[in-house]
Amino acid sequence: MATINDEGNIRARCPGCDGAWSTFEWRSATSEFGAVVWKCADIQQFEYRLFRCAGCGRGGLGLVHVIRTPRNNTNQYPGMHPVLKAFHPETRERLPLPAAVPPGIVSEFREAETCLAAGCTRAAAGMVRSVLDKTLRANGYKTDRESLKEQIDAAAANGVITQARKRRAHEDIRVLGNDVLHEEWQEIPADAVEHALQYAQRILEDLYDDRESVLKQLREAGRKPDEDRRPPRVVPPPGA
Repeated sequence: MATINDEGNIRARCPGCDGAWSTFEWRSATSEFGAVVWKCADIQQFEYRLFRCAGCGRGGLGLVHVIRTPRNNTNQYPGMHPVLKAFHPETRERLPLPAAVPPGIVSEFREAETCLAAGCTRAAAGMVRSVLDKTLRANGYKTDRESLKEQIDAAAANGVITQARKRRAHEDIRVLGNDVLHEEWQEIPADAVEHALQYAQRILEDLYDDRESVLKQLREAGRKPDEDRRPPRVVPPPGA
């Protein structure tokens, strides 16, 4: 969660720095970046203030509560002990993924992380379920009309994922996503989505860390992963 110091700078995880911690500054060496001030009392005001990441230069918007006292009755930011009420954009730590994970699945996973960072936990839970579904499809587990439950069970039966992963895939990813897609509205706790993301990451590691070994295992089980469904590369004849 973003924090603010007495100098008025904000420390937060920056999306432009791949989720690394960074300092967002409110001014350059010569001038402030700007703010809209809302005075709600004689000695209190809220400031919608622009910030800039000291690492990548990405902009940010902070809502800062400033209290003026008789001894500190100045209009100069940050005053004494500014309180941060909100900050955007802020992300969470990005989980590492194997290099062999298909780009579309990576994008889906990152979107789930973005939804979670924005507090959209139901959307994030649905996206994590989608990551699992697309991952199993990419590995040959959607040959007809199998449900996601059947795909998970088949992957475990083939030894592609462990029984422990199977249980987590059902309980922490599939069921959580189904609650969003098929049940009445209910709040989804952020920590439940965190667990879902972590286990989705581990399943991706199982399938893509040592891809050649997994491909051999899939083929022996009669599965047809995406790599085997791509059209063969056409080599032009000499002199063409």
